[in-house]
Amino acid sequence: MSYYDQKEKALEAAMAAARVAYNQGYGDGVTQGVEAGIGIGFVMGVQRVQAALSDGLRHGSPECGRALEGMKRLGINKEG
Repeated sequence: MSYYDQKEKALEAAMAAARVAYNQGYGDGVTQGVEAGIGIGFVMGVQRVQAALSDGLRHGSPECGRALEGMKRLGINKEG
């Protein structure tokens, strides 16, 4: 095998390794992005539910009050 053939094979192997590394990094980045999005979505959902429950409580709904108390016991509140 000539020097140029060896160089070509080494370049092909390096490119294959680079593709594998890129794809793995891309997959890891997507996973982290999805996890962050889920967390942000949960927080936004809780904030909206709390606002709706507070409004319901102001209008005399005891069920909304119980739900807010349950969230408070779980440590899910606006202060925290």
